Amino acid sequence: MLFYPGISMMGPDPSEFLKNLTDGMRAFLLISTIVFQWAIFGLNYLAVYWESTGLAGLGLRKPRMIHVAWGLAFWLAAIAILSGLGWLLAQVGLELPGEVGMLIPTDTFGRILWVLVSITAGFCEEVAFRGYLMTRLRLLLKTDSWVLPTIVSAVIFGVCHTYQGMAGFILISIYGVMFSLLYIRTGSLWPGIIAHFLQDFMYLFVPLDV
Repeated sequence: MLFYPGISMMGPDPSEFLKNLTDGMRAFLLISTIVFQWAIFGLNYLAVYWESTGLAGLGLRKPRMIHVAWGLAFWLAAIAILSGLGWLLAQVGLELPGEVGMLIPTDTFGRILWVLVSITAGFCEEVAFRGYLMTRLRLLLKTDSWVLPTIVSAVIFGVCHTYQGMAGFILISIYGVMFSLLYIRTGSLWPGIIAHFLQDFMYLFVPLDV
């Protein structure tokens, strides 16, 4: 919650910084992202190990073809919904700065790293934000309701993307709500992991501004 927005607020302007990225600097950022996110997953894994609940308790059971179908359908629907919301935000002066596009590598090594980042983000972020955070908030709050865990998880998810500006924060928070609803509906993390991976991976081919 503090690390990513802290970089945006305390460091140089993200747009100016990203415009001046060299291939080497971009590769370093991507590798750092991979290491950081797997470290977070490691903490989640240790937590469920100590709790004797296991990853299956978070919804990470054996994947099935229905999860693939859910993931694809959700991804396509999310593109349409978020594109529409992005257009509406632009009409009130909240345009996405396009900073994610500046991170997309053009060299072969960088593109391979981007695929690894997409896999990492899809898996680790869904485990952390949906699987662990939401379920543990329900236990902490001693409630059967998913409403507050969904809101908290979505807002934190959005806060971690504040380098994309206010429009990015709003869109990613809404996206977080959508991922949470998918998780609640299917009871599995796999549809969200698949959709999340596709969202990031397709940046290599289509400049999706979400």
